[in-house]
Amino acid sequence: MTNNETIRIEIDKQIAAGFSADEIRSNLLSQKYHPDEVNSAMRQTGAAARANSPAGFGIASVLVSIFLIISGIMKVNRYESGSISYIFGFIMLIGGIGGLIFKVVDMSRR
Repeated sequence: MTNNETIRIEIDKQIAAGFSADEIRSNLLSQKYHPDEVNSAMRQTGAAARANSPAGFGIASVLVSIFLIISGIMKVNRYESGSISYIFGFIMLIGGIGGLIFKVVDMSRR
């Protein structure tokens, strides 16, 4: 394994642990990696964008998706098929499921 691959793996581990881009750079430099190698690996992995994305927003969007799913199920069960409220509940249900799938896939990529 090349030094660059080792650095990229370490960057991914530190992003998963919640470190910011500056903290990752400092940690790698303290491990005696060459600054040019660190900067190159940071650019290749897109570490700055991935490390600075807020984790709290991810949890909030999952909670909103779960709320939409539950509310949608309640509306679909409560109102008669074909009514406006039933259709709105069905749209909420589909939106909540879609949002949850999107967020789970997005979180698994990190």
